[in-house]
Amino acid sequence: MSLASLIDELNPQQKQAATTASQHSLVLAGAGCGKTKTIVARAAYLIDQGVPANQIQILTFTRRSASEIVARVELALGDQAKGLRASTFHTFCMYLLRRIPNAFGLEQFSIIDRDDQLMMFRLIRGKDDKKNPNALPKSKQLCDLYSFARNTRQKLSLALEKQMPEFLEYKDQIADIMRQYETRKQARTFLDYDDILAVVASALAQSAGLVDYVSSLCQHLLVDEMQDTNPLQWALLEPLKDKTHLFCVGDDAQSIYGFRGADFENIHHFKQRVPNAEIFKLEKNYRSTQQILDLSNWLLDQSAIQYDKHLEAYRGDGVTPRLHIFPNEFDEAKWIAIDIKERHFLHSAPWHEHMVLVRSGFAARHIEAAFIQANVPYRFIGGMKLLETAHVKDLLSLLRVIANPLDDIAWMRFLTLWNGVGDVSASKLAQQLLLESEHEQIFEKLEKFGRIPHNTLLMMKQMLVLKDQVQACVTLGIDALTEQLAENYAKKDWSKRLGDFDLVQQLAAKHDQLSEFLEEYVLDPVSISEIERQSQQDVVTLITIHSAKGTEQKVCYVANVTAGQYPHARAQGDFDEVEEERRVLYVALTRAQNELILTKQNLNLWGQNQVDDQGRVIESYFLNDLTRNLCISETHYKARQQTVKSALIERQSINLDFGIDLD
Repeated sequence: MSLASLIDELNPQQKQAATTASQHSLVLAGAGCGKTKTIVARAAYLIDQGVPANQIQILTFTRRSASEIVARVELALGDQAKGLRASTFHTFCMYLLRRIPNAFGLEQFSIIDRDDQLMMFRLIRGKDDKKNPNALPKSKQLCDLYSFARNTRQKLSLALEKQMPEFLEYKDQIADIMRQYETRKQARTFLDYDDILAVVASALAQSAGLVDYVSSLCQHLLVDEMQDTNPLQWALLEPLKDKTHLFCVGDDAQSIYGFRGADFENIHHFKQRVPNAEIFKLEKNYRSTQQILDLSNWLLDQSAIQYDKHLEAYRGDGVTPRLHIFPNEFDEAKWIAIDIKERHFLHSAPWHEHMVLVRSGFAARHIEAAFIQANVPYRFIGGMKLLETAHVKDLLSLLRVIANPLDDIAWMRFLTLWNGVGDVSASKLAQQLLLESEHEQIFEKLEKFGRIPHNTLLMMKQMLVLKDQVQACVTLGIDALTEQLAENYAKKDWSKRLGDFDLVQQLAAKHDQLSEFLEEYVLDPVSISEIERQSQQDVVTLITIHSAKGTEQKVCYVANVTAGQYPHARAQGDFDEVEEERRVLYVALTRAQNELILTKQNLNLWGQNQVDDQGRVIESYFLNDLTRNLCISETHYKARQQTVKSALIERQSINLDFGIDLD
């Protein structure tokens, strides 16, 4: 492929965006409208126009999309594209922090992940609320609140009001816990996930010299999934906009991460924030048929927000979406499993051509049970990330103390793995180990402690020698812990957990430094399914909608589109939250290529639309006014108990000669 063929493949809207001469651009790309292709073409076009590849920085939300974009540009341009950088926001900021630490006042620091944060909050929260155990939020709630306030750049009181209004009266105590958390981080030079962005954003806001330096590294910033950026990420971009070129791509109709702090306004009001920006729209959809898009377009048209886009199907007409209504969630799940099975066995449709979209892992449980019962092979995407699972965190705690013996949080986790070691004794030993500057003394104290097997300590010493042979180091770490972890997880699906370590070794093979391996996956935990996807088995995909962005499949089932679910009951009455719920459903509908099947339970839930103080209608259920030309409905009544198979069995006289042998 060459640049010419890459540009030739673009439609007029895509080509206009990819070859613009504007300093700043926003490309509003509808679902399935070739967003990635346009970014790839933009990067290739700039390089062809004489912009050095290393002057282009692409910012994405996942490592996978970053590497895909670079690979596609290199395919078009070959060696000319060498030096092109694509990374997540966090990895980009880490690159700056490591390259010029002095500019941020950070000579040495360690990255801590969410588990470490939880541990710190748990220690600080401690026994503060012994008299009234329910007075303060739990450690997880404190961690979420802290992160939400950082990412949305809100005062604690505002974040509390938004996230946990029931704790407003304890604001001062919560503020004190967060103050102690920040003091402890600073004392140990720890940076948490949010600090990585905040430190860089703060320095850029204060230092014109740093802005000049960063803009000298990347004259062009290409931002993917702009609708998912939060105020903290915008704070990184804003100081650079006068010295660089911004090319931002996204879809305001797919902004569905408000609960994580994503700011819908970053894209919806981009023109006000960057007045000289040119706006492009991509509305030619290459994924779905027009009937699927008619339903998706209709959903947006019902909103008081002006999305101002109407997707057109490049592929033309197809099958009208269908809505199947069931008496309960069990019948709904069973029907989905049987329908997929019939398509596979009666019509030879591969399993992998079917995708089932659900609101959450919890919402998937009935469908998983039905798949297991019906022997439908499937994988679930949207659950736990591989490096967030407990047994892998245990392994990482060992790798972290090898990489940095001053990591007291990692020592706490590692020491408490062993039989008979509790928080108190682990904490005491960890504090002693931090005082030692030499590895020999650390191992002397570990041997004296007497709880860690001699063989494990020997392997730890070998790991120190192999820090720059990451895969070998990880393999030793697994060997060092396997016996103890097998005991710890004996009743918790150990054989499956053991298999996860093979995936960790696959990841380790890609790195030259242990610290680099640990840092990268703390910043962007990789999902188990992301690695397994490389083997592409023929299985049905069961996926949460929040994990489904960028995915597509020939036949898509959107489960439980019931009143109280779309919008969710907890969003009722709040215009912004209800509209985010609309966008969640829109993302689900636009995953389907050929067939879209909605299922719901015929619950007698009634909702009444409300009107907010600005006169905007807040809908109580999105699918109330569906017409037959948009979606054909079918109601399934309670199934008769007799199945087809049982009807085929010959009638027999009942044999009563069975029971207990009474001799």
